[in-house]
Amino acid sequence: MPAASVYTCRVTNWAMLVLSIPIMGLWTYISVSDSGFNNFLSTALWFVVLMTAVMQSTQRISAGPAGLSVNFGPFGFPRVTLARADIAHAEIIDLPGGPWSLTGVTWRPKRGWLLALNTGPALRLRSINGRRVTVSMRDPAAALWAMGIAS
Repeated sequence: MPAASVYTCRVTNWAMLVLSIPIMGLWTYISVSDSGFNNFLSTALWFVVLMTAVMQSTQRISAGPAGLSVNFGPFGFPRVTLARADIAHAEIIDLPGGPWSLTGVTWRPKRGWLLALNTGPALRLRSINGRRVTVSMRDPAAALWAMGIAS
């Protein structure tokens, strides 16, 4: 196998960005028309939803001989890093689409962490301590090759 290079990918969830703009506008209109404690709660909740939409709208992935790194949002937070030496198993899967598909940063007891902004090709990694991470990306085979895992 030749010397591994670095694979980088950027994924954007345009649906989340496009749908959050009118919702934020409506929410702002409703909170401005209300006053008092409800206005404070509405503004705090508005801020939390806005930050969630911004942080989970873009995802930067880099894979190389050192391992896998996933950064979310414009500030690179939350950040997930998995060292190459800690990866026990890796497989390419297809995340199904549909009304019940999850995107964003989610955790399930039996499936582990899901770092997915889109459905489609993804890389499922299991570390030596049993931690599972699934990351959606355009070309998971290239990421495996860059980490030196591809057969």
